[in-house]
Amino acid sequence: MSMKFHHPILLALCLACGLGTSTAQQAPVLTLNDAIAQALNSNFDLQIARNDEEIARIQNNWGNAGRLPTVNANVGYTFSSNNLDQRLANGTIIKRNGATFQNENVSLGAQWRVFNGFRVVAAKARLEEQEKIANLTIRQQANVLVYDVITAYLNVLRLQAQLRALNESLLLFEERMKLAENRFNIGVAGKSDFLQARADFNQARNGILQTENAIEQEKVRLNNTMSRNPTEPFNTSDSVSEVSLANRSDILASIDTLNPAVLIARSQLKVLYEQRRELNAARLPVVSINAGGGLNNSNNSAGFTLRNTTYGPNAGVQVAIPIFQGGINKQNLRVNDVQQKTQQVQLQRLKNDLMTALATAYNNYGNAKKQYELELQNLEVVKENNVIAMERFRKASITSVELRQTQLNLIESQTRMINALYQMKQAQADVLLVMGKLVE
Repeated sequence: MSMKFHHPILLALCLACGLGTSTAQQAPVLTLNDAIAQALNSNFDLQIARNDEEIARIQNNWGNAGRLPTVNANVGYTFSSNNLDQRLANGTIIKRNGATFQNENVSLGAQWRVFNGFRVVAAKARLEEQEKIANLTIRQQANVLVYDVITAYLNVLRLQAQLRALNESLLLFEERMKLAENRFNIGVAGKSDFLQARADFNQARNGILQTENAIEQEKVRLNNTMSRNPTEPFNTSDSVSEVSLANRSDILASIDTLNPAVLIARSQLKVLYEQRRELNAARLPVVSINAGGGLNNSNNSAGFTLRNTTYGPNAGVQVAIPIFQGGINKQNLRVNDVQQKTQQVQLQRLKNDLMTALATAYNNYGNAKKQYELELQNLEVVKENNVIAMERFRKASITSVELRQTQLNLIESQTRMINALYQMKQAQADVLLVMGKLVE
């Protein structure tokens, strides 16, 4: 199956505003498109799905549906040695020990069901739908796979952005710690200010270590999704501008036409319909044409007939009329009716779940966008306030507690802005997954 993913759409899913570039240079750069391409090519689950599709394609033929005739050849040879004691009506007595008997037979037979209640047509239609389901299953798994890659990649970018923010904050904590130490050493401030500044500095370093570990864990998860060595080193790339979501009505329309899960559910309903046609066909007569030929030769060393040879063609027509089958076929039809009703309910539930996921993604996107725009403005205010607070602390016009709060406000504002931007991009990926447009 040939699959393609949309480069402009996926590139637009990467985090903007400096969230996408890693500073390390020793590892090769892995772009989002490269990660998706490797996952689509190597993912183990996708390889299994492709094999299942190949099986469904092989099985989809008229022979498997029952249209083609069956031909059988038989060859046999029998030898026996018996003690013979025969008394014939004319008074002849035949008595011999170790009498041999040999029989050779060769036959060729063909049977062709020329009519079986249109079961062949229904079976072929069912096989077509099953191959279609296998094909759609690949698309479904590929869409989910691309979504998983995007999610993991975005999370790496988010954590890297938080790491840079933490490193910048660490410099502020270090500067505050040094100022507090100097003030303590010259006797203008108590030791508690210095100790609190040092504790905050160490806590910031601990946060950096935790974030670095989280980045490595997320990279391991991304490598596993791509079915490659989990410890394979790489750096991230890609920093692309903002894109807007598609119109909601267009997305709702695309769910019916593009979403693989919906198309699979519809095909499964069609399979049940064709299976019902096959069950109904079992109620009708089956007409078969039989033809063949054979040779049968037997030799006796004693007995009434010493040699018997028959050979030649044969042909005939056979009609099988089902009369009573213990109610099994009627029972199977009733079961099929219930299965179709269940499948229709499952299809409705799937559509409702997708519309719910779409509504959630839109709400998350709208809320995250508002938060991002607000935090983007607020961050400038917090940064300026932090600079002012640091200068006032140098002049001993504010306490260490007040400076500490401004620094914590800066970290929290940066974190909120990064998370909001991440949620926006994640919501975009959620919408594309619901549409089924990550892979076509």
